[in-house]
This record gives sequence, structure tokens and C-alpha cells, in this order.
Amino acid sequence: MDLAYLFLVPVSIILLIVAAKIASLVMDIAPFAYPNARIMAKQGRIISESTFEELSEARSLEDIVNLLKETEYTDYLSRYVGEEYGVLDIERAFNNHLASVYEQVYSFSPDSVKPIFEILLKRWDIENIIRTLRCIYANKNPNEYLINIGTFSEAQLDQLAKSSSTEEVAMSISSEFEHILNNVQNEDLIVIENELLRYYYESLWHHLENSRDKNMLLFKDYFGMQIDIINIMAAMRLNIMEEIEDIADNFLPVTYMVSTEDLKSIVSSEEISMVLNILSNTPYFSIFESMFTEYEKAKDISVFERALRDMLINKGKEISILNPLGIGPAIGYLTQKLSEVQRLKTVAIGIYEGIEPDKIKRYVGVMQ
Repeated sequence: MDLAYLFLVPVSIILLIVAAKIASLVMDIAPFAYPNARIMAKQGRIISESTFEELSEARSLEDIVNLLKETEYTDYLSRYVGEEYGVLDIERAFNNHLASVYEQVYSFSPDSVKPIFEILLKRWDIENIIRTLRCIYANKNPNEYLINIGTFSEAQLDQLAKSSSTEEVAMSISSEFEHILNNVQNEDLIVIENELLRYYYESLWHHLENSRDKNMLLFKDYFGMQIDIINIMAAMRLNIMEEIEDIADNFLPVTYMVSTEDLKSIVSSEEISMVLNILSNTPYFSIFESMFTEYEKAKDISVFERALRDMLINKGKEISILNPLGIGPAIGYLTQKLSEVQRLKTVAIGIYEGIEPDKIKRYVGVMQ
């Protein structure tokens, strides 16, 4: 038998294996090429830190609107901010812009990841339900406050806007949320909102928990941290309250790196040092350790909340940088936009309340 032939057979097999792996890799990343190019273009319009510093020094809401005329928010401010407006109108413009961002990312995302974005869009369904209920309680027209995004049809949104009671809201929406409202009709609005959010995160986690898709694992890592942060801060707030009943009901029904038992231990902790010990084997330990001195000075748990928020933003950026060929850029971009809108709202409320610029800068994390 020809020795050259014997040599070529294993080489050919190796080349076929390599070619198959390359083809598989190309098939995995090719659907993300166009979406990620779109996202990279959009990231160039993220508001800079220098602009946030300028916004923090604004003297009025009018100054904020004028400063944002050269940004992506200008069309939404023109739509929702008329001759006479207040901070709520500006917030409405910010919310609608953020909602449009989610819709755009969903629209050009590959079919393989659309199911997770459809779940994320349900967060806006919940927002619309809550806005409607708040308007009903305040005798206002819901139609002026609804955001035209989510999984509800136009007919459902139209019916939602005409609702005058919790019962009518329940009948206007999908059965997915209807059963929740039917179970909490006589509860306070905060209870209803919490139940809706608990259901949302439970649905989201159910979708992510058993997936082995590498893009879904990135989502799981990001939203797992978000769930932990929500639960940790809920535990910290409960810690400073008196006479707490049904502690577990105050947490999301899913956990990631911080168990329900650990959360209960945080609630019963008498000192922050005990919280440090409980979180010692988690990424959140470094946050509580680094902010310990500042907390001791202010005795305000918001110092931890701001630091944890920044941690989540950095997590999104890290996922984007380390995974540039898949869903990473979308996660990073949505994280940045959510943070941007939250910071803009903080600035607007701060200006409206007459808070000093230095304090607003501290609240929004502008480095001085």
C-alpha cells in the first residue's frame, strides 16, 4: 500500500474536522454580523460623561430639554414635551425612547434569540398594566401614559386605556397576566406590582435556567446578577424595617448566587460586617467591603445600591467585550441604555426638586 496514501487519510480526516468546526462557527456568528454592526453604530450615540456633568449643572427642566436636542432623545422630547410640561412628561419621553430601543434590538436580532427578547418585551406589558392601574387610582386617562411596545396587541392596549377598574384591566390583557390580577384584585398597588414582577422574573429564569445555548448562558449570567442585586437590596431594606411578616414573599421567586436562606440571614443581620460574611463567597462581597466606610459615614444603604448598579453595568460591558461575535454586544448596549435612562431620570428629578449639582453628580456617578 502506498505510504503517501496512508499519510493522507488521517490528514484528510483532520482537515474535514477542522472544516466542519469552522463551518459551524461561521453559522453561529454569521446571523449576528448585521445586528452587531447596527448596535456598534448606536453605541456611538451613548451620552458621554461630560454631557452628564453638564446636565447635572442645569438650572431648569428647560435646560435639560435643550441640552438633549442633539441626542437620540430629541424626537421623543418633541413628541411628549409641549409648551407646558413637567418632570413626568420628560420621564415619559425617556421611557418611550428606552422602549423603542428594546423594540429595535428585537426587530433585527437573529431568530435564534428572539424568544428571550419576547420575554424581555413582557416587562413593558407589566409597565403598561401598572401605569393603567395608577391612572385609575388617580382618576387620570391611562391613554396618555401607555407605552406602545410589548406583546399586547393594539386592540388590547386600546381596551387597556379604556379600563376603569382592576377587573376591566384583567379582562383587557392576555390570560398570562389575567390570573395574577384576579388573585390580587383587593390588594394594594405595590402588592400587585410585586406579583407581576415576580411572575416576570420567574418566566425569564425558567427560559434561561435549562438552556445550554452559549448566548442564553450569557443572558443567564447577566440576569442572574440582576436577580441577586434585586434580592440583596430587598433584604437590606427589610433589615432596617420592624415587624416583618412572610419575609420570603419579599424576594423574587428565583435566586442565582445568593440563596433564599442567605437573604433571610441578611434581613436578620445586626451589623454590616455580618452581611459581608454572608456574601463572602460571592462577587458582591467586594462591593460591600469597598463601600463599608462610606456606609458607616452616611448610614444609607443607597451607597450599596449605586455600587451594585454600577457592577451590573460593568457586567454587561464585560459580556459585550468578551463575546463580540454573538449576543454580547446586544447585552452590553441594552445595559448601557437602561443605565442612561435611569441616570437621566435622576438628573431631571434632581433639577425639579432643586437638589444641588454636586449631589446630583454623586447620585448619577459623575466623576469629579
